[in-house]
Amino acid sequence: MHGATALTVQDVTRRIQTTLGGEWPPAGPDGFKAGDPNTPVKGIAATAMATMDVLKQASKAGTNLVITYEPTFFGRHDGPAPPPASGVAVDDPVYKAKKEFIEKAGLVIFRLRDHWQARKENDMVAGLAESLGWTKYRVAPDDVLYDIPAATAEDIVALIRKRLNLRGGLRAVGDRKARVRRVLLHPGVMAPATMWQRYAETDLIVAGEVREWENTHYAADIYTAGEKRGLVTIGRVASEDPGMRACAAWLEMLVKEVPARWITAGDLYWRAA
Repeated sequence: MHGATALTVQDVTRRIQTTLGGEWPPAGPDGFKAGDPNTPVKGIAATAMATMDVLKQASKAGTNLVITYEPTFFGRHDGPAPPPASGVAVDDPVYKAKKEFIEKAGLVIFRLRDHWQARKENDMVAGLAESLGWTKYRVAPDDVLYDIPAATAEDIVALIRKRLNLRGGLRAVGDRKARVRRVLLHPGVMAPATMWQRYAETDLIVAGEVREWENTHYAADIYTAGEKRGLVTIGRVASEDPGMRACAAWLEMLVKEVPARWITAGDLYWRAA
């Protein structure tokens, strides 16, 4: 840096917090989860979930600040302190191995979920739409509906699988030959009420994950009752990956002193046939 003071992880996260605004309570989900905030930052990696594979890729690429959307240590409020009751135990071997790797690799983990999701641009939806090639088909700037070129549900599912590089995580319910024109995108977890209130507006709902007994079988009963509507779930993290690619692009503009990259957590499932 030509004699200038090295940019630390804390400097970067303060810039993120200032730009995004809002309250950042210590007990909230967003914030530091592992590592030393005073570490000089070499590079930034954005991901939907800081899995061991993602962490290894980040370290190999020379990045030491990992911005993750989902928890790192498998608990809703994971962090540098011992996991709460909702997470794994402090002597859990997976927790210990992951924590040790982070420490040895000199990584710092910062979670950015609520504040990224709160942006009016709705980057999580926009990122998913961009990955599917549907950006120009958005019905309204502030909504999640897309009027895509008409095709059968079967063809749309094949397109989704190919564009998102999915393996076994994709599941579909409904008439595979039904004509699909209007699609609702919902990355992450879809609450039952959202589906119940909005399914009639769309031919196909594409969500990250749902509770099977509430949403999936509701969709199945819609089909059995004779309506040509369907539901596709692609996996929670897989559905959020594109939104964090958008986050990496945003970070690249916000923090120009070091490189920023997107590392996909990918679809971890495999198909039996």
